[in-house]
Amino acid sequence: MRIRNVVFLALTIVFILSVVSAQAEEPTWLFTVPKSETIKEGHFDIGFLYFDFGIAKNLELGIHGIKYHLPGSSLAIGASIFPIGSPYLVFSPDIGQAELHLGIKATPYIFFGGIEIPISNNLKFIAELNNGPTAGVRILPTENLTIDLFMYFYQYNIYSVDYYGYKYRQIEVNNYSARPWIWIVYSGRFK
Repeated sequence: MRIRNVVFLALTIVFILSVVSAQAEEPTWLFTVPKSETIKEGHFDIGFLYFDFGIAKNLELGIHGIKYHLPGSSLAIGASIFPIGSPYLVFSPDIGQAELHLGIKATPYIFFGGIEIPISNNLKFIAELNNGPTAGVRILPTENLTIDLFMYFYQYNIYSVDYYGYKYRQIEVNNYSARPWIWIVYSGRFK
């Protein structure tokens, strides 16, 4: 019963906020996957699990680590303790209205990816694969505010020394745990 109430409340919030039309400046990360773009110089993303700054052209620094967008390309290179956990390279090719982000990292699973699919001007569906699957919505209720509602599915014992989830083993659903998350981000600019 409790899960139904939470789902109903989340869907109600999504519906109400999707009525408001705004084109927001969004964070340069999906939920756990980076985009190849960086925060503009003099801009910032601050909120629940966000504290990132555009410190120079094509360079951002913050809680997500450091990321540099290679000028004239769809590539970025970075290093992150949270949530990637290693150095990484991300490629964001132009695929039309949706946005695709593919990358490689040092550990633990080498490959990661994410896709953003717009549902309306202020609502996007996001799906990722990074240390487990993640799916949810990004709500853009006002020009500088972003609300992410998502479910993160992760494997038990993922960081155990003798356990590597992508080896040739049978994947069982009961090895995964689902956790709901909400992230709230305000994107602004220093004056």
